[in-house]
Amino acid sequence: MFRLRFGLAHFLVCALLCPVLAQTPQPPQQKPPLQGEVLRIGAEEVLLDIVVRDKKGRGIRDLKAGDIEIYEDGVKQEITSFRLVNREAVVEAGSNSTTPANAPKTNVPSTADPTRQINLVSFVFERLSPDGRRNARMAAMEFLKEEYGPNVMVAIFALDQRLSAIQSFTSDRDRIKTAVDRVIGMAPSSFASESQKIRQELENFTKADATAAQSAASVGQGGASTVNGGAFADAKAAEVTLNILRLADDSARQQQGQASIFSLLSLIEGQKKLLGRKTVVYFSEGLQVPPNLKDAFQTTISSANRANVSFYAMDARGLQTQSDFDSAKESLNSAVAATQRQQRTRGGEAVTVEQVKAFDNAESAITKNTQNNLASLAESTGGAFVANTNDFRTPMKRVLAELNSYYEASYSPTGKEFDGKFRTITVKALRPDIVLQTRSGYFAVPTMEGVAQLLPYELPMLAALSAKPLPRDFDIRQQILHFADRPNGTQEMLVLEVPLANLTFKVDETTKLYSTHCSLLALLKNSEGRVVHKFSEDFPLDGPTTRLEALKKGNLVFTRAFDVPPGRYTLETVAHDRETNKKAVRRSILLVPNRGENLKMSSVSIIKRIDPIDQSSASDDNPFRFQTGKIIPNLGEPIKPVAGSELGIYTVIYPLRGSTDKPQLILEVLLDGQSVARGQLELPAPDAQGRIPYIARVPLENFKTAGNYEIRVITKQGAQAVEEHAFFIIGS
Repeated sequence: MFRLRFGLAHFLVCALLCPVLAQTPQPPQQKPPLQGEVLRIGAEEVLLDIVVRDKKGRGIRDLKAGDIEIYEDGVKQEITSFRLVNREAVVEAGSNSTTPANAPKTNVPSTADPTRQINLVSFVFERLSPDGRRNARMAAMEFLKEEYGPNVMVAIFALDQRLSAIQSFTSDRDRIKTAVDRVIGMAPSSFASESQKIRQELENFTKADATAAQSAASVGQGGASTVNGGAFADAKAAEVTLNILRLADDSARQQQGQASIFSLLSLIEGQKKLLGRKTVVYFSEGLQVPPNLKDAFQTTISSANRANVSFYAMDARGLQTQSDFDSAKESLNSAVAATQRQQRTRGGEAVTVEQVKAFDNAESAITKNTQNNLASLAESTGGAFVANTNDFRTPMKRVLAELNSYYEASYSPTGKEFDGKFRTITVKALRPDIVLQTRSGYFAVPTMEGVAQLLPYELPMLAALSAKPLPRDFDIRQQILHFADRPNGTQEMLVLEVPLANLTFKVDETTKLYSTHCSLLALLKNSEGRVVHKFSEDFPLDGPTTRLEALKKGNLVFTRAFDVPPGRYTLETVAHDRETNKKAVRRSILLVPNRGENLKMSSVSIIKRIDPIDQSSASDDNPFRFQTGKIIPNLGEPIKPVAGSELGIYTVIYPLRGSTDKPQLILEVLLDGQSVARGQLELPAPDAQGRIPYIARVPLENFKTAGNYEIRVITKQGAQAVEEHAFFIIGS
């Protein structure tokens, strides 16, 4: 007989923690003709700021358009406009002009266009040590000592896990100085230095242990060897601690890199519509760019170049930069050692975390020199990089000089295709006495109005949405679940799942490493066809081949939380197997009703598993995270009953506020539309947020018949009732 087991031991009420971050905003660009009114092609013009000096570093003010040539991907471009911009005036500079560059033409207004003359300077202070804060303050004050004119406006920002405005754009020097002192007073935690000391000790210990193990292995090849049990235990304990610190370091680099890159993108987008030169003076102690953020970093450079934003990156550490190189060297050494250990054991011992991440460590070591990343950001956007010095007076004077006098040139590219490729820009000087400084190029990507900037890896997936018929090269599963009402509408949760067995894996027989690469994209469109939310992520995966078969049994799970007002929406999701260029597209309809002040209940989820999370990094806004776990829902994968296992059912009830009636829950199970079990439960009191998160567990041994099941959950409170359903399959 089918039975339900109810009771407090099987119904867990949990406090919800930790939000899933929505896609960090990125700046919009031009649009390709994909579908309806969602994407549109716009006029494309490339605008360049060009700083020109003589061989001694002095500014040049008599340059003509005919003195330079502009190339894009090696193809010469026609210059459509060219002029000198300086603090006194904006001067048109034609190729045949004989008028001195600093003398306005008769057809140029004596008063420069203030919109094109406004120069914005953003000071960004990111996670600085005491020495870094002192150096950054010195540099900022050097800037404020100089005369930079009334059209220069300065803002102060602090960047930690997010970008915070300390002072909005102003010409008031006293307010700027006060803001600088405020941001300099924000001290970071000092725990990191102590952890680094412990890590270095462990690194030294494991290196010594690896040398001893290699020697023992050599001895073992010629005869018997002995093992010191105590030393073995110490080595394993050290390895565990070191792996924890390495993974924590990887996680911190990932979080810091994401916060830095997407915050800088937001800073760029906010200034994009204002014409003229925009300058970011970026005080940092190194920019983290993990391998999976390389595209986002290149997009930051591209967006800055298209928005006319130049970065002047200041390594605030001054002369203290050797640790960066040591860190990169340690990552490479760690990757080599992990691979050597795996080859030495020939599968005779368990694969460690380091061995799984060996390939990733080798790749990330290339970008782990955070000073190089700062230099790349500055030099690729037409700015300058300052490092290995404690004297910031000369660099800040250079910033002012280049802010006050530069040339502005524009051209319409001959290549109009939005193919996601990086277009390299080269400006060639035809005069032998000058040195040019300008931007390096941009990604040829379109824009979507009101939505985050397109990343290069998203373009093939956008094109797939216009294909006829829609590609369905492999299986993907998607679902949107609704939760609480919010000020901006209803909180929804997107869950997208790709069975890893559907992807193509490349195997390197020499290194015994596998690799695959999958990208995911989701667009939510309103009833007018406009994109109101865009989410995406790129997943480069790699590891030892000993783990490959187990990996293929799993799924790639992608979740995003977002808010939408009531209405009718279309969800479009795309998965792209980048190894074979295979794609899969799915479309579905989302109806978001206006539920008013009634009794409410979230969607019902069938639980696939509950993953552990770091509670210290959690907040209380994600409805799928509670206590020490994050719920991963089942999106239709057949469930095989196993003795002793249970079916988990999850929902959140939002009772009527102020009502004296206690809410009750009715749970019913149906097989092929026929009711096979029904039970009524009394719900506990709401939590501090007024919610009742609920997990019910039903023994899977009750499901003796394979087939299509439905869970019907009804919540009643007083005269009101609300009902939700979930479906699942019991396999044979």
